[in-house]
Amino acid sequence: MALTLPSRDPDRTTVGGRLSVALCVMACTCLSLTFDTASTAQRGSLPSRIRVQVIEQGTTATREIALEEYVSAAAVSEFAPPAGEMALIERMLEIQAIISRTYAVSHLGRHGRDGFDLCSTTHCQLFEPGRLRTSRWAAAAIDAANRTEGQLLRYADQPAEALFHADCGGHTSRAREVWGGPDRDYLVSRPDRGLGDQTHVRWEYRVARSALAKALASDPRTRLEGSLTSIAIARRDDAGRAERIELRSRGTRKEVRGEDFREVLARAFGARAVRSTWFNVKNVGNDAVFAGRGFGHGVGLCQAGALARLAAGAKVRDVIAFYYPGTVVN
Repeated sequence: MALTLPSRDPDRTTVGGRLSVALCVMACTCLSLTFDTASTAQRGSLPSRIRVQVIEQGTTATREIALEEYVSAAAVSEFAPPAGEMALIERMLEIQAIISRTYAVSHLGRHGRDGFDLCSTTHCQLFEPGRLRTSRWAAAAIDAANRTEGQLLRYADQPAEALFHADCGGHTSRAREVWGGPDRDYLVSRPDRGLGDQTHVRWEYRVARSALAKALASDPRTRLEGSLTSIAIARRDDAGRAERIELRSRGTRKEVRGEDFREVLARAFGARAVRSTWFNVKNVGNDAVFAGRGFGHGVGLCQAGALARLAAGAKVRDVIAFYYPGTVVN
């Protein structure tokens, strides 16, 4: 579906966003907790401590943190629903601990040139250590890290690329389809229906066309010569995500990756605006309306789908095997 813009944008600079489904908001209570760190010394190829860049009171600092403490905090930073059955959340945090640990180990030194291993944002994975003091799920996250201590997701005896996202919308995608470059055999495109229509979110975001054009012009990947006149989906992947998006002005045409397009809009309007690349877009008055499904890039483990599978009685290892076929946990 294509979006065509008029030759002259209306004089409107405000952005209005409406989302049909609310994202999980973290619910927190104060807890006093301790870590079981006696056995977190070097275990073969696993480091006992890692260097993480954190943001403390608006200032960045590098901290050396015990691996399992990092895993606990990353797990509860990446997954902390506002409510839920304790036994179900505990199993989901086990999954999150395994993939958070695997991600950390497989990306160790990603920021080596900057003097640390991992950052604390979604560029690596979320790490908010304060959640181990405030989250209602902090104790469960620490227990999950302790129960799975040292366990990694492996493929061909190497730590796997344990990518994950909030909601695949009902179908995952291959890494190559989303970012290009080499593929991973275990990062597959497959249906993930969960427990019916209630498993995966549908969303809508409405934005002034003038603001949309300004946002796209702010980044060289999406900038055109002249005023933006249309947006169209040039190619979709097997799941339905916009793999390539065509942008046109009166004088130029440009194709961009769907994830690059989403990243540019997320920087301008926030991550909860255009939540995924699985969308259609149309004109409504002076606005552009995006209607889509899912949240995130759609590669690897789908948290919404994994939680639904656990609720239906699946075991932790079976859920991991579904999203990363051919891998083993050890």
